[in-house]
This record gives sequence, C-alpha cells and structure tokens, in this order.
Amino acid sequence: MPAGDDLKMHGWETRPAEAASLRAAMSYFPTGVTVVTTGTREGTEAMTANAVLSVSLDPLLFLVSVHRDARLNTRIRDEGFYAVNLLAADQEGLSRLFSSPERSSGLPAMNSLGGGFGVTGAPLAAGAMAAIECEVEAVHPGGDHDLFLGRVVAVHMGDARKGPLVFHEGSYPTLGGSQRARSPEGSGAFVDSVRGFDARMGRRSPRGGGR
Repeated sequence: MPAGDDLKMHGWETRPAEAASLRAAMSYFPTGVTVVTTGTREGTEAMTANAVLSVSLDPLLFLVSVHRDARLNTRIRDEGFYAVNLLAADQEGLSRLFSSPERSSGLPAMNSLGGGFGVTGAPLAAGAMAAIECEVEAVHPGGDHDLFLGRVVAVHMGDARKGPLVFHEGSYPTLGGSQRARSPEGSGAFVDSVRGFDARMGRRSPRGGGR
C-alpha cells in the first residue's frame, strides 16, 4: 500500500512542508504567554512571545526565540540581558498590546508594563505570575529567528492564584477555574495612550493617534 494511502486510512491529512502548514499544526499546541523585555527606561523594548524554553537547571539556562527583524532582537544584542514575564490570566490586553506592530517603545512601554525594574535593569510587568531575568550567554541562528540563550540571574515570583494566560488556535481560552480572576469582559483591556491602540478590540481607540 502506498504511504499516502496508509496515512489517509489512519485519518491523517498530509499537507506540504511549508510555513502555513506548520503554523496550522502548531495552532493546536496550547502555550503560555510571556512578554519579553530589555533595555532600561527610555531604552525599553518589549514584545509578546510564546517561543520560550527552560533549557537547563544546572546551570540555569533559559532560551527565547526572537525574529531577526524584530526591534527586540537588536535591543537584546545591544543590552546583553532580557526578562521573561509570565503573564497571568487577566493580562490578555497586555499580550495584545505588545504583539501589535504599533506597540510603543521607551517610556510609554515602560509605563504600560508598570512593574518596576529587575536586577539587570529590565522593566517588569506588573501583575505577571513570575519574571525570569537572564544575561545573554550565546546567540544561535535559527532560520528567520535568533535563539537567545540566557543565564538566569534572578527569578521573581508574583501572584500565581490567577492562573496563566494561555494561547490556543489564535485566541486566549479560559482554563476552567484557573481564570477565576479574569475581568468581566474577559479581555484585560489595555489602551496604549500614545499610539491610540485599543488592544482589547484589535483596533485604534476613538482617541486616535499616529504611528
């Protein structure tokens, strides 16, 4: 029996090995959501990411995958450190804000994060479940991304009672009772006042604002 017929008989739909196929397959894999930050104050840069990984406990190593064209990529290279903020269930708005191409940098981004600064100086996200600070040990090319392998220098624990923010099939599903602290709208709305971007609705806020 040809391989293709055997796959169909067992219920598989085989697609071409291309970006759209991999993206579709990975949409079924639920992940936690983080905001990765670097820089200090006026140099703050932040971006939503779910391609993060705890690599080793001895030594403590943590990895973040960042697109080569992302502003965050250049900033991490320049600064040599980053912080990974593990978002809580009521922080969908913060996730949407820092995944938008219109997201702010500098002081507006720092103020949106609002969680003070870690031992490296990286801004932290207020209300996150935890934050992991790293100093860059190595950078490895990974196709259209770069893999930043960091040595963990600090771990900050937040309020874990709210449960994690989870991303699955292009949305943020509720995880049973773990998201009991979500706002009534279930969105954690976040408006970037400088850019005029309403992260909850995925559109500009009525106040407008330019690039």
